[in-house]
Amino acid sequence: MKKLLALSLLLSMSAYAADPVFDNLSKKDVEDVSMEFGGNFAHTAVAAPETDGLWGIEVGAVGGQTQSKKFADVIDASGGDGSDFKNVYHAAVMARAHFPFDLFVELTVLPEQEFSDVKAKSNSFGLGWNFGRFMNLPLDIAIGADFSKGNVKFHQNAQGSAPESDIELETKTTVYWLGVSKTFAFFTPYAKVGTSRIESDLDATAAIFGYTAATKESVNLSGSFLAVGANIQLFFIKLGVEGAQIQDAKRVSGKLSFDF
Repeated sequence: MKKLLALSLLLSMSAYAADPVFDNLSKKDVEDVSMEFGGNFAHTAVAAPETDGLWGIEVGAVGGQTQSKKFADVIDASGGDGSDFKNVYHAAVMARAHFPFDLFVELTVLPEQEFSDVKAKSNSFGLGWNFGRFMNLPLDIAIGADFSKGNVKFHQNAQGSAPESDIELETKTTVYWLGVSKTFAFFTPYAKVGTSRIESDLDATAAIFGYTAATKESVNLSGSFLAVGANIQLFFIKLGVEGAQIQDAKRVSGKLSFDF
């Protein structure tokens, strides 16, 4: 499974003909990049908020991409070529389990992967309660909380006014949501709405900011969360697709898993 994730990310990264460049960043640049990466690494198991049966466990892999036009614009403004960076990618091993009283937990992990000068890793955790099923309502109605952490590191060579630097971006994303779903035979559509918070640290070994002499900056962003998706189950195999917007970051994810 780990090799499959590494291959999928490598194929995505192989489309990059250039390396990212950061120089003379504004506070708004730091916020924009943090929002897009925080949204990209936000937790998802591409799962409806359902709890079918007393117990259940699901394992598989998720992956997808997030629009990152602002990240591309920052690279262009820094003297690089942002045309290859209009999307960023995510992938992870996932597990989900539900228990008596219609409680459920979810976990995703991407061990550190290295592609050329870029290293990436992430992990996330979610938990929720399906009170719709618990109260025997005709819909699954659930509340939940998700927590995620993503980390990207890369080496930037000097070019133009941009200095040589090692750069690290770490994001922490928290989402609180209310979700609904309904199963029709093997097809389960779902939707979630809520709030999100992204905390980010951007650290460099050289001066890359245009508004401060510091080499490390932190931002804290708050906004909305929306996700719509569907799961299809064929015996033990489950497929999923999900579109989400975390603040201004728009993301599409897919899933292949085994559900028992």
